[in-house]
Amino acid sequence: LPSQCGVKNAKGIWKMKRVWVGEGEAEECENELFEGYFSFSVSYDEMYRKAGHGSGSACRFAFWGVRAMKDNTGKEIGLGPGKGI
Repeated sequence: LPSQCGVKNAKGIWKMKRVWVGEGEAEECENELFEGYFSFSVSYDEMYRKAGHGSGSACRFAFWGVRAMKDNTGKEIGLGPGKGI
């Protein structure tokens, strides 16, 4: 990283795996559930520390995800409001 950006080091992890598939052929099934984990940490250099931002920060959380809905043409349109899956 360029020295003038204020970040000394940054790293992160993004993991996601499918944990459930609805009934039917796997290739045709549109109902899927995923679980995941995200982690990110950053260390600031002297410029940010002197400005009072501390030495860095970290963020970690787990999440769930579902496969997006599709319209009549097969285009993913997201979960959408209303009826749901």
